[in-house]
Amino acid sequence: MILEGKVAIVTGAGSGLGKGIALGFAKEGCSVVVCDINGDSVKETKKEIEQFGGKALAITCDVSSPDEAIATVKKTVETYGKIDILANVAGISPKKDGNKIPFYEITPEEWNKVLAVNLSSCLYFGSAVAPYMMKQKSGRIISMASIAGKIGSEWGPAGAHYRASKAGVISLTQCMAFELAPYGITVNAVAPGRIQTPMAVNTSDEANQAMLKLIPMQRFGTIEEVVNVFIFYASDKSSYITGETTDVNGGWLID
Repeated sequence: MILEGKVAIVTGAGSGLGKGIALGFAKEGCSVVVCDINGDSVKETKKEIEQFGGKALAITCDVSSPDEAIATVKKTVETYGKIDILANVAGISPKKDGNKIPFYEITPEEWNKVLAVNLSSCLYFGSAVAPYMMKQKSGRIISMASIAGKIGSEWGPAGAHYRASKAGVISLTQCMAFELAPYGITVNAVAPGRIQTPMAVNTSDEANQAMLKLIPMQRFGTIEEVVNVFIFYASDKSSYITGETTDVNGGWLID
């Protein structure tokens, strides 16, 4: 188990990719703090982890609140004595009848909410764990980006607010990586293409079929295929890689 003895925080761990990453970390021997705004869902994730002998702490948390980010990290250190890994996975992608919302129809409230959950949370949690990781001279921070943060012109269901937030995650990852590298901390991002998650269910069939035609592998990715990349970046096997964004998209974007 390549994460044996490590302690991780996973945001958005109540469902989808976040839940998959939390379970994946735990199966590799990591103690996992599972965070989500849905308290019932994180309790279920915690229960599933404990069913196979893993260790978990469930925290109901609004990731868009800097105070709650600080409190979550503090509780983690109080419980486990340290923090080794931060996985920023929480994210939202509002749609209109299962399709993209035109940028000119996005309200200021919708814009601010998406940026707060998808991007600002990475800053808040990163800022909260940094002092602990800097003191121990080690740490791993992995944030969820997206192919949508790299492509603005391709047809797809992601709105401008979602795309802007994910582009921001990629840039923030690079900035954090540069500043934290002297302390032995790596910061990377993962940019999935279309993955079979609950978020994908909210997309129209028309949108899904159009995206499928753009993917050379002619299929959508699985949660496990994204989880494997997060596990790699969380482990010591990625010790000399930082500031990178890894695509997991079946060849949709090759750059």
